[in-house]
Amino acid sequence: MTLKHTVKTRRFIEENHDACTLCGKEFQNHDRTHLGYTKSQKLIYVGDCCSENLKETIIRHSYQNRPYEIPSKETVLWRFMDFTKFVSLLSSQSLFFTRADRFEDPFEGAKGIKKNKTKWNKYYLEFFEQSYKNPPDGVDFNKSDSEIRKEAKRLLKQLDEGGKSDLKLTFINCWHENPFESEAMWKLYTKNMSEGIAIQTTYDKLYRALNRNPSISIGSINYIDYSNRFEGINESFWFKRRSFEHEKEVRAIYKNFKADSKFGIPMNVNIKTLINKLYVSPTAQDWFIDVLKDTLEKHKLKKKIHRSSIFVEPFH
Repeated sequence: MTLKHTVKTRRFIEENHDACTLCGKEFQNHDRTHLGYTKSQKLIYVGDCCSENLKETIIRHSYQNRPYEIPSKETVLWRFMDFTKFVSLLSSQSLFFTRADRFEDPFEGAKGIKKNKTKWNKYYLEFFEQSYKNPPDGVDFNKSDSEIRKEAKRLLKQLDEGGKSDLKLTFINCWHENPFESEAMWKLYTKNMSEGIAIQTTYDKLYRALNRNPSISIGSINYIDYSNRFEGINESFWFKRRSFEHEKEVRAIYKNFKADSKFGIPMNVNIKTLINKLYVSPTAQDWFIDVLKDTLEKHKLKKKIHRSSIFVEPFH
């Protein structure tokens, strides 16, 4: 194996995550996968099914299903914001990823509800104890039952601390999935609705605008009932309570274990690629549209401004 794992090769794995690039066989959980080059220097990501085609191996993985679904390329996404945030987006040429613990939802990154924590503890204590009592072949921990119990409690405490620290190392940028405008989203995410703006894009444009960054995962939120289930250690940021289903959220998640930011971090974005259409709120006045036109011209951004169709006049 070599150590030539670069942004290019990481991106290749992310974009071909679920199936062998040679024969198309879909991977199953815990399948062994291989990234590397063929004799002709073609980059491939394969399972054991086609590993004989590798001349040089970069890295091997134990395959894991993603805890989220990736939308189709043409899935329509919206981000609603105030004018000031839009100007900040243009000026900084970046999307702001909010630190997970700065969201109002106390269940952000949660594994379950507090009254079920005893069951969670019991499960992981037993898991850690069994790991010590039944080690892999050739490994002998040589520990007494009391020592194993003590070590299991230590690992459980470490697990709990890791969950809390994860909130400060996880950064999120949220979008609304919908082929149409949403009056509810206008009201929820614009403080002054008459000066509200919505960016319409697609999953593929968002992905490309973020430079196909393999460190950023983009997927749909799963809405669940926490009262009867737990979420896995590496999955919790992809789940929310059912009371948030109206958001139809697609989020981009970036983890940075060296980040030192109290509120979030800006991630470079190609604005021209990102914006498919630009909408002003249903209550926007003509003067606001003129200001927006001037702002776009100042930033050399040629995008047509669309008026919201939500409050068009009906007839009876």
